[in-house]
Amino acid sequence: MNDFDRIEYSQLDDILSCEKDSSHPVLLTQEALDGTAAELVDCNRGIVAGALDRVDDTDAISQDALRSSYVDLYRAAVSEHGLAWYRTHVPRPARELALQGLRLMSAPEHLDLAVRAIESDLDDEAFAAAFASAEAELPLEEANAAYLRDLPAMSILKDADIPTAMSIEFTGSGASSDYPRWNGNLSVLG
Repeated sequence: MNDFDRIEYSQLDDILSCEKDSSHPVLLTQEALDGTAAELVDCNRGIVAGALDRVDDTDAISQDALRSSYVDLYRAAVSEHGLAWYRTHVPRPARELALQGLRLMSAPEHLDLAVRAIESDLDDEAFAAAFASAEAELPLEEANAAYLRDLPAMSILKDADIPTAMSIEFTGSGASSDYPRWNGNLSVLG
């Protein structure tokens, strides 16, 4: 990570000044909504990854769907590889959306930890211990699923209708690489 990509503590107020996005619906299936937290987060992640391949700009995608997907990426990356890996492999725009998602998900221990990591540059060992404590208090996947279920703008689709809905909703040649196509596999990030 170069200094240009670093999120500074002084920038947090601007980054965290956000609200839920009702301008675009989050696309989900009824099966995912009725399923487990993991199934719901996975459904959103898959749709977001597909949408990113179809749009020229992320403004066409629900910011809440992006936030959810990048909070899931944050959870997986810091759990498996640590904070330093996350900072160096995930582009800044995705990290900013993850911070916004943590704020809007009502996951205060996770948000406080992320802010503390920015403030004091926590090492991986200290961060991992604090992350485990925050997960014990409120698993991030559960907070993420609750966030998705509570969103004001949602379109419920059948699995078979997702490709058609995506071709209608999203047109373009693909968003920039600043928005990783998080599909549940960290190896795609390096």
